[in-house]
Amino acid sequence: MLNRCKCSVGSESPWRGRHGRLICLAAALVIVRGVSAAEQRVIVISPHAESIRYEFGRGFAEWHQRKYGEPATVEWRDLGGSSDAIRFVLSEFANKPGGIGIDCFFGGGPEPYLLFSDKQLIVRYLPPPEILDGIPQEFTGGQIYDASHTWYGAALSSFGILQNTRVQRLAGLPRATKWEDLANPRFYGWVGAGDPRNSGTMNNMFEAFLQAYGWERGWEVLTEVAGNVRKFDRFSATTAKDVTLGETAYGFAIDFYGFSQIAEAGRSNMTFALPQDFTSVSPDGIAILKGAPDLVAAERFIDFVLSDAGQKLWLLPRGHSEGPRRFSIERMPVRPALYKSYQGISNIEYSPFELKQSFRYDPKLARARRELVAALAGAVLVDTHAELQSAWRAVTRRGLRAEEVRRFGAAPLNEADALTLAAGAWKDPATRNQKKLDWQIWAQHKFHQLE
Repeated sequence: MLNRCKCSVGSESPWRGRHGRLICLAAALVIVRGVSAAEQRVIVISPHAESIRYEFGRGFAEWHQRKYGEPATVEWRDLGGSSDAIRFVLSEFANKPGGIGIDCFFGGGPEPYLLFSDKQLIVRYLPPPEILDGIPQEFTGGQIYDASHTWYGAALSSFGILQNTRVQRLAGLPRATKWEDLANPRFYGWVGAGDPRNSGTMNNMFEAFLQAYGWERGWEVLTEVAGNVRKFDRFSATTAKDVTLGETAYGFAIDFYGFSQIAEAGRSNMTFALPQDFTSVSPDGIAILKGAPDLVAAERFIDFVLSDAGQKLWLLPRGHSEGPRRFSIERMPVRPALYKSYQGISNIEYSPFELKQSFRYDPKLARARRELVAALAGAVLVDTHAELQSAWRAVTRRGLRAEEVRRFGAAPLNEADALTLAAGAWKDPATRNQKKLDWQIWAQHKFHQLE
């Protein structure tokens, strides 16, 4: 580069000598920086697994090069589960309200985006018609993307029960077809679940129970199921892997964890059931954060994720010419036309747009009490799990008397009081800490009485 520098213009030129060479070097560095600056870089915080990060990073780079003739990269920020990522974003914006040096938030279900939207931490972006026109704004499960265009569903998620059928055969256990089946005393120690305080997936699943069954019955079912849980995992991916390993025979699982484990272990050994009592289908979102360092790159990343090219990474198996290269992701895209176009090619055998279901998940209600529900479940189901298991064994051995079961699954507060608390006093750290302690003591006392 320096040899080609056109700075030298004559023997008396100020560009000659040591100072001239330094100036020429500085000019060359400017040129080099100008070349590297042409590469688009989008910084994305995401609770997604490494497989998704790899395929969407690689896919975006290739798509961007084809479409714009320029290189582009994705720089990932991994904070663990979605709850941890949300707390990080909120904490960072509290200190840096103009922007936190991150372009996009990707994954974590629908609730983070409603929360960020209320706090005006995400910005509006309208993709071009050729991308957006193929995505319905709503379907029976609710919104796929925000009508004001601040966030978009990047994929659809359903929750179900991942099952190790080989272990079930060896242990003489039946298949689970409903969520309530997981409360069967025969399943003691064979059920896997995650801690909703760390896993956004588990938080969404627990919330779906409360909405589908109602607050009181929902806590009854969750508490009975928790009595059968072997242990509460920090991450939902661990729960799915434990089912594959035979540590458990049944596990709370999001669909793509279930499909990926079945692909690994084989359909003769594993199955994923959408429970008959209710099925929740919701969008797993993406949005541009306020103060995005590279807004153009962020917008192009949104375009890619929502485009046919990006959506095929969810749907198609590894090795397909238009699909992922290294990992099969096995998730449901938000573009309905793709299901028919690749029927028989994709391992996803059904389209969520064709499911007939009456349950409709309410993400606004979920967001309003998200942290409280997670803390409540943590206090009365996870932190007191040893006492809960002991009480559950005692109750079930006595023959599951109705009154005992109702007492076993009772919650320390009703739904109205929970919403009031979540909207007000819960925002005070001292109140939160005291409530968690009170709930733990309440649960321990209740379980000891039932032993």
